[in-house]
Amino acid sequence: MPLPHAAKHSARHAAHHSAKHSARHAEDQALDRGSACTTPAAALPPAPSSSLPSSFPSALPPSTLRCPPEELVWRQRQAASLMATVASAVAGHTLNLLEHWQACLVLTDRDGVVLASYGHQQLLGNDAALLHPGARWREESLGHNAIAETLNAPRANRLARIALEAHDAECLKGLASASAALLAPASWSASRGLAPGACEGCLGLICDPYRVRQYSLGMLGVLADDIEQRRLGEAHGHDHHLLRLHLNRSQLDSPSAALLAITPQGQVAAASRRGLQLLAAHLELTPASENAANASNSTAHAADSDSCATRDDIHLLLGQPLARWQLDWAPLAQLAEAQCVTLTQHPRFTGYALCAAPPRPRVVPRAPAKHPESQPPAETAARETACHPSLARLHHGDAGWARVCELLTRLVNARLPLLLQGETGVGKEEVVKALHQASHRAHQPLVAINCAALPDELVEAELFGYRRGAFTGADPAGREGRLLEANGGRLFLDEIGDMPLHVQARLLRVLQEREVTPLGGGKPQRVDFELVAATHQPLSELVKAGRFRADLYYRLCGASIALPPLRERHDIAGLSRALLTRLCREQQRELPRLTPAFLDRLTQHDWPGNVRELDNVLRLALALCDGPTLEPCHVMLAGDCLASQGDCPASEGQIARQPSQTSGQPSLHDLSSAEELQSALDSLGGNVSRLARELGISRTTLYKRLGAA
Repeated sequence: MPLPHAAKHSARHAAHHSAKHSARHAEDQALDRGSACTTPAAALPPAPSSSLPSSFPSALPPSTLRCPPEELVWRQRQAASLMATVASAVAGHTLNLLEHWQACLVLTDRDGVVLASYGHQQLLGNDAALLHPGARWREESLGHNAIAETLNAPRANRLARIALEAHDAECLKGLASASAALLAPASWSASRGLAPGACEGCLGLICDPYRVRQYSLGMLGVLADDIEQRRLGEAHGHDHHLLRLHLNRSQLDSPSAALLAITPQGQVAAASRRGLQLLAAHLELTPASENAANASNSTAHAADSDSCATRDDIHLLLGQPLARWQLDWAPLAQLAEAQCVTLTQHPRFTGYALCAAPPRPRVVPRAPAKHPESQPPAETAARETACHPSLARLHHGDAGWARVCELLTRLVNARLPLLLQGETGVGKEEVVKALHQASHRAHQPLVAINCAALPDELVEAELFGYRRGAFTGADPAGREGRLLEANGGRLFLDEIGDMPLHVQARLLRVLQEREVTPLGGGKPQRVDFELVAATHQPLSELVKAGRFRADLYYRLCGASIALPPLRERHDIAGLSRALLTRLCREQQRELPRLTPAFLDRLTQHDWPGNVRELDNVLRLALALCDGPTLEPCHVMLAGDCLASQGDCPASEGQIARQPSQTSGQPSLHDLSSAEELQSALDSLGGNVSRLARELGISRTTLYKRLGAA
């Protein structure tokens, strides 16, 4: 049975989250756009080749149901450190418990893509692909489930459980899905200040509800606490002391203990979730006068001394000295590795057992010896960069484009408006497509608008839409504008420098208010899209000349990226191979061999038309080549002409050129005097029509010029 329509999902989601969680939901989304782990993976398993589950809706595109293999490899590389930590925490007792329960535990990233699975992976039978790496568990892909519930608001819904008929996917009905968010530790440093922990991923448990019952959430909560503590130790154990606190001395190494990372000066640099709760519960508030004097360090806003920090204040506990809790750090820092202390006379921590572990020395692995690579340049370049595969395919070894791709990878989900600047034909639209594929909104629409191609009188109607009767000739049903089409996805405004000034003012208001009002009035509609603008014109010069609004320029220019032209690239050979491979795939023909002379001829050209010109030259070269090899004679550059009579270059493997071009004489377009025109006409055998066609003029004009003598 297909899943319900997406509108039903959004309605269910809106009804499920009450108003008290709306602020937390917004905070979760803001924090989760932080950073992703970029530790490279050593050896990653390939994506399974299982077929898609039968219960997936066939109307959705494949990228919505399952990410491509190259994207999965990239995601696993980004989360390699998290995957290693989870595998270490799950090994042993947890795996035995999963087998006993006949349950499956999946690890997803913050986008809901399965990275790894453990336990009973055949739980869903024919739909087992849901539990394999690469499957998407977001609500727009699989409907209502616990993993999607948690990822929608990782802090507000850190633990979630959905059972039986509450699932939308047919294959999940009758089962239970439980989930726990994996949150990075909140941290503080003197240089960067406070850094709240973002959601790194999610643990999902799919099981028989009658076999597991209430134990699922408890087990997941303990496992998530264990993983978060391990992550804190990995991140801060090399530079800080790790202080553990628990009321039970035998539980100091358990996930229920409070874990704090302490600087040599005795300040709290990071804390686990339980550690923050413990500090907040035992915080001794300073008097009001002292709060006023130390407003920057104060974390309490209550008046009486028995109050504790609120949820909004809890992260501000980081960066505070342990003396704030009447703990003397000097003797604690001297504790041996296995030594433990129980506080007996402390006013607030009486009975707590404490142990401190000194910083561990960093172990730097020796770099493996480099061996000659046999892979093509494109594969080598994609492997050596930390770019998303769709962005890595844009360059083939050029250092300038590699820097552009790495920068775009950092900005892909930064919610910044991007301005791409570069010459015509440099590939700005291909960059935007790759950027969209690499983003969290890849399953949402990408709407591209060429501002230079829209008539001035229709550009507003095209962008903002219009109501019935808004103007003469309007569609009686009205029309939704392109800005509304991009809602939820990405809007690409190409040639933004050609947009009329009056439209610039309306666009600026849309970008400021995030509301679109169609022509003819009506209620403004909220829009949410990522914005990318592109132009070949210097917008800063247009602003000075008064042809482009300065406020819109600064609104568009969240990050300005210059795309190098083709003549400055050092990977023309690799780019040509990639373009030819794509063209041969389109034409269903074998890729011919590229001779060094053929590539040299391509690299020596200055390419005023950039990648667009190179694509046309390669298409023509394939059309002229009948054999298995591409030669220099198959390259037709600007100014070269095919012979219109005589031998065909496609059959002879040669390009015939005009005598004026091969003998050093001026080209036909440079002829001005009647004598030069007559000489050119004689060289063409008196063919007036052909000479007029080459000059781009009519026969009548040519006769007038010939008679001017």
